[in-house]
Amino acid sequence: MRAWEEFVRKQENELGKHIVDKWLSPLKVVRFDACNLYLEAPDSFFTVWFDEHIRHRTNQHLLNNNNKPIKVHLTLKSAPSDSEKDKTKRRFSSSIFNQQFELHFDEIDAKNTFKNFITAKSNLLGYKLLTESCGYANESSALTFNPIYLFGRSGVGKSHLLMAAAIALREKKKRVIYARAETFTEHVVNAIRTGEMQNFRKNYRNTDILIMDDIELFARKGATQEELFHTFNTLHVEGKQIILSANCSPSELKFIEPRLTSRFEWGIVIPLLSLEREKMGEVLVSKSEQMEFSLDIGVKEFLLDTFSSSTKSLVRAFEALVLRTHLNQSLGAPPTLPLNINTTRQYLKDLIQAEEKSILTPTKIIRTVAEHYGIRLDDILSKSQTRENVLPRQIAMHLCRIRLNLPFMKIGELFSRDHSTVISSVKVIQKGLEKKEAEISVPFNSILKILEEYTPTT
Repeated sequence: MRAWEEFVRKQENELGKHIVDKWLSPLKVVRFDACNLYLEAPDSFFTVWFDEHIRHRTNQHLLNNNNKPIKVHLTLKSAPSDSEKDKTKRRFSSSIFNQQFELHFDEIDAKNTFKNFITAKSNLLGYKLLTESCGYANESSALTFNPIYLFGRSGVGKSHLLMAAAIALREKKKRVIYARAETFTEHVVNAIRTGEMQNFRKNYRNTDILIMDDIELFARKGATQEELFHTFNTLHVEGKQIILSANCSPSELKFIEPRLTSRFEWGIVIPLLSLEREKMGEVLVSKSEQMEFSLDIGVKEFLLDTFSSSTKSLVRAFEALVLRTHLNQSLGAPPTLPLNINTTRQYLKDLIQAEEKSILTPTKIIRTVAEHYGIRLDDILSKSQTRENVLPRQIAMHLCRIRLNLPFMKIGELFSRDHSTVISSVKVIQKGLEKKEAEISVPFNSILKILEEYTPTT
């Protein structure tokens, strides 16, 4: 079937040849018609993996000649004999599970302690709450908030705080599980594959505290969300502390079941914001002292100006600067300490370019909208009142408003419109989203997902 072959080639470009060879190539086309495609999978694990990772892609990209989605049906090969089942079970007893079904959890960076966390107004509430909870966690009289849910964009310190909590609680001899969402998903999938769901549940539910990072990555993972739901309920009923983090608030999570997002709000939800410039400077000084690498005041200000999107971005740039400086000196370059701005710019050229590309601007929003609709950027900014240009223009205006928090007057200047037109356009999109009108909500959410990769300039 040509549509399926084209879809698989597209996934090879997006996911990589090794993924396609492992998971998609073994699927055999059984039959198809204009609206349905029937595939045969080697075993049930392939169907779970397909539903978790690929099905939403087929809904968007596997289309027939009328540009309508082709529904994919997965069937299994005839049931294997008991001896074959035993062979399969032995073959899939992978390194993730040993004979005692030990799960390999994420490594915790020993440097990410509460002591090393830079506090500011933007993160003080989250810091205080976690430090207090870690002093009394699992003592019923002190479990005031359960779960604790931290959210904020990348680089604001969510993972640092969660790891610090895990370190502090383990020092108190508590049984703590720290896992990223991807790790939990991997454990679920492998437990299904090996028939070890009972042992999987026992491992996750016999802990004192569950700490889970990057909750937003559970999007579209139905089987994983089902297990998380029951794990959450079990731990919560038993009064065991749950600490979660994500890149947005529970109400903003996409493609995660409402019964989960509502439970995430049962305790307390705390935003973490970016550090103020002064505090970012303290981070830089602290890292400089820790790595015994002196910084000229001009270079310090240059780093703060250039890598202002997040603490993580700043620290990564500084560590790269130290490493590349030492490397160049080991190769015979003349001593250049303390570094000047020109040398710093030369050593960090690639990171500076990446940082610039990661910043979200009005032009990037407009260009992304134009690319989605297959029109030119000039078409969106033109005076044209055709539907083909008006709707993309209105979506671009609304995105400038919600992603960059630009005033209506400023948006009007960008689009050469008066502010009343901008207000009207924003209302049109808001209303369409509230009513879940497909013409608006589908392209809007698709574009928004792309833009979430960028850091807003304001």
